[in-house]
Amino acid sequence: METTAEDHQQREKVLRLVILMLVGALVATLAAVVWLVQGNNSLQDDLDQAEADVASYAEGPDALAAAEKALGEIISYDYRDLDDEFDWTQHFAGELRTQYEDDLVPTFRKVIRRFRMTAEGEVAESAYDIVDSGTVQVIAFVRQSLSNEDNRKGVLDEQWTSLTMVRDGDTWLIEMITPLNVPPPSS
Repeated sequence: METTAEDHQQREKVLRLVILMLVGALVATLAAVVWLVQGNNSLQDDLDQAEADVASYAEGPDALAAAEKALGEIISYDYRDLDDEFDWTQHFAGELRTQYEDDLVPTFRKVIRRFRMTAEGEVAESAYDIVDSGTVQVIAFVRQSLSNEDNRKGVLDEQWTSLTMVRDGDTWLIEMITPLNVPPPSS
């Protein structure tokens, strides 16, 4: 059997159609692979972010414990033993530590000695919120019993305090401390 020009053209059309279909399948496969790789990268990014979030959430309790410890030291003192009473400034970061040590601690020391003051304090309640992997915001309700020689019975002072805790290596330091003016509840 001889192939005619018409048969030859028919075969060429079929061959072109098969090649076109193969190229189309190859393009579709390539597009699917690109889509899957992008999806995998996106999922990996999501997974990395979730792991970072979990790690930062795990830091919250450590920062909270450091804030409570520092507050307990800050709000408890005795005029009879002020030699190392202000060591709590070691819990402060950078400028705040310098400000307290240079400006405020000498004044605190004078007032506490002059009025022969003592204070017993406690952190009654506290909570934290993660700001980022190295910063935690803490809010604490502190209760402090203040007395002096004229008023041995003392007075009770209660106050909310906000602290910004920052990580310094393995240590949490107070970057900012702010007493909050919260009015008492109305009756």
